[in-house]
Amino acid sequence: MKTYIVHGHHEISGVQLHHGDEAPPSLIDGELRDWWIDHHWLIEYDSSERRSLHRLFPQFSGSSESEPIDSELKQFAI
Repeated sequence: MKTYIVHGHHEISGVQLHHGDEAPPSLIDGELRDWWIDHHWLIEYDSSERRSLHRLFPQFSGSSESEPIDSELKQFAI
């Protein structure tokens, strides 16, 4: 899975995205996501480099995608 970090301040569908925020997976997808990446509004990370908070805690973020919390992360989770 990929994690997308916002570069700069932007608004999409009434949602304010601030520099350094993780973009919710379902907010920007398809061709729009590709356009944002091409224009350096989003930075793409491989999931092995950075874990997605939206996917780790989908019950709080409303994300339709999820990823498991491994044993290393469980010691830091509340």
